[in-house]
Amino acid sequence: MKKCKGYVALCLVLMMIAATLAGCSNTAKETAAAKKDDYVVKIPVSGGLCNAPLHVALDKGMFEEAGIKYEITKIETNTVDLMVAGKADAFSEMLPAMIQQINNGLDVNIAMGIHTGCLKLITKKDSPINSVKDLKGKKIGVPGLASSQAIIAQRALLAAGIGASPENMEVEFVVYNQPELPIALKNGQVDVIGMSDPAASLFVADEGAKLILDTAVDPEYKNEYCCVLVLRPEFVKQHPEIAKKYVEVIKKAGEYVQNHPEEVAKMQVDKKIVALGNPEFNAGILKTYKFIPSVPEGKQSFKNNLEDLQRLKIISKDLDLDQVIKKVYLDFDK
Repeated sequence: MKKCKGYVALCLVLMMIAATLAGCSNTAKETAAAKKDDYVVKIPVSGGLCNAPLHVALDKGMFEEAGIKYEITKIETNTVDLMVAGKADAFSEMLPAMIQQINNGLDVNIAMGIHTGCLKLITKKDSPINSVKDLKGKKIGVPGLASSQAIIAQRALLAAGIGASPENMEVEFVVYNQPELPIALKNGQVDVIGMSDPAASLFVADEGAKLILDTAVDPEYKNEYCCVLVLRPEFVKQHPEIAKKYVEVIKKAGEYVQNHPEEVAKMQVDKKIVALGNPEFNAGILKTYKFIPSVPEGKQSFKNNLEDLQRLKIISKDLDLDQVIKKVYLDFDK
C-alpha cells in the first residue's frame, strides 16, 4: 500500500513538472509572438498617383489583415532623408535617382519593383524635335541634375549615341522646380523637359505637347521598373518577418491596382489623396503602367540602371555591380 502511495505521489510530481515546463514553453512562445508583433512600422505617404499600391493597402486594411501595426506620416519631402533619420521604414521611390546615392554610400535595401512607366521627355507640339536622336545640342529642363528625369534622359541619350557623360556632354541640362518646367518650355528657355506623372500627362493633354520619350510604352524601357519598394536596413535586420509581410502586402495591393485601375483612381481622387487630374484621366495613366510587383524584374531594372550609369561614368567603372546588387537587393523567398 505504501509503495502504491509512493508511486502515485511520484506520478503527481512528474505531472506537475511537465505542466510547469509546458506552461513555460507556452509563455515563451507567447512572449516571442508579442515581441514580433509589437513593432510599429513607420510609413511615409505621398499623394503621388503611382503610389497607388500603398493607398490601396491602407484603404482596404491590408496591413491590418497581415497583422502589421503601423503609423503613417504624410509627406512632401525626401523619403530617403526620413529613412536616414530613422523616421521611415518602407516606401516607394524612383529607382534611377537612387543609384548615385547608393554609390555615395547610402545604406538602403530594395525589395521589389513596384511598377513600370511614369517618366517622360516632352517638347512643344510645333517643335522640330521628334525623338531623342534629335536632342544633340539642345537644352533639357529637369527638376535636378541627379533626378530620375535627368537620369532617364542621360540613359536615352546614351542609347541614341549622343554624349551624355560628364566628359562628353552634347546637351545642356537646366534645373527648374517641377511646376516651372512647363513654363520654361513654353517660353523657349529649354527645348525639352523631363517630368513624371500625373503632371507630365496632364501637361501633354492640356497643351497638346509632344512626347519624345514615354517609359511606359518605349520598347527600351516599357518593361523596366521605375519605382521600387525601399526598406530601411535596420528595420529589415530587427524585424525580418514584419518586413517580409510588408513586401507581400504591397505585392498584393499592386496586383489590385493592375486589375482595378478605375476603382483605384476614383478612390484616390474622392479621398483627396491625389490632387491632380480626375478619376477617368488618372485611370488612363494607371493603365499604361504595369502594376505587377516583381522581385526578379525589379532586380534586373536595378542592374540596367547601374550598368548604364557606369557607362556614363556617373558611377565608378571599378564598382563591382554584382556585389552592389547582392548588398542592396533583397529576396525574402530565398
